[in-house]
Amino acid sequence: MNVATQGSRHHDPRVVTPLTGRLLALCTVLLSTAASAREEGASASSLGVSDAVRSSAVGPAGLTFNPATMHQLMQYAIETGYEYSQPIDGHTFSVAVVDSATNAAIAMGVGYSYIYGHEIGSDVERTGHNLRFGAASGWRGDNWSVHAGASGRYLSLSVGNDGAAEGITMDAGLLVVVGGMFRFAVVGHHLVDTGLKETPRQLGFGTSLYVNSFIASFDAVLDFETQDETKAQYRVGLEYAVMDRLPIRLGYESDRLVGSHAISAGLGYVTRVIGIDFGFRQNLVDTSDNVFSLNIRGFIP
Repeated sequence: MNVATQGSRHHDPRVVTPLTGRLLALCTVLLSTAASAREEGASASSLGVSDAVRSSAVGPAGLTFNPATMHQLMQYAIETGYEYSQPIDGHTFSVAVVDSATNAAIAMGVGYSYIYGHEIGSDVERTGHNLRFGAASGWRGDNWSVHAGASGRYLSLSVGNDGAAEGITMDAGLLVVVGGMFRFAVVGHHLVDTGLKETPRQLGFGTSLYVNSFIASFDAVLDFETQDETKAQYRVGLEYAVMDRLPIRLGYESDRLVGSHAISAGLGYVTRVIGIDFGFRQNLVDTSDNVFSLNIRGFIP
């Protein structure tokens, strides 16, 4: 979830006066429609397919979208990344480690992002820290497998001189793989209430089809708290790996939360020891809203 301009549902220690609180709340309502519904620091590879990866994510991307997916592929991956979000002049620097190779029975991961930018439409500085940690396990049969995982999230944000708002929550997910081709996933996001609008309770569903070097994926996410009624986000992604080394990615998303439509694209280069991914998203409703991300991954044998 991109946390630009969003404060607390119940309280917000960043607010220092009643008048300031009313002004910030008003700005949140007016400007949140321009905010991109994406967690800052999420992977560049997922951005290229509009984050339609709840059933297809691997490695560090699983920490954000579905912790169960960390266990579906055996690897030891270290990832660093940078993301720029134009609406908030936002810069996010991230690092993550996921190990599912050392112990075949359990995958574990941890990731950290430093957030720096501004509130939408103002020069008020906005900084923060986003920490994720999780574990996953599963069972593999001859023609199918099932994986389950959980992750925790600590988020701390400061806006201007108004102090900090912080909270701790968790995700839990399930993944079923059939025949190596079909994947089905369900994940609950932010199951522990923090009182922050940055962490609304959501239920996500994902499915994907793998055929040789081609992946088609679809995600639907139900948001129960951002608005007075449940709103949905829909995402579709396509990926084809040329010679199994050069993934080309395309995606589309329809976000009913903010009334926007966006397209995404991405490129990558992957070997046995390194992976480089670039992703870009353009909002079709508000052309000033775009995001690009770059990740470098190292794989330890």
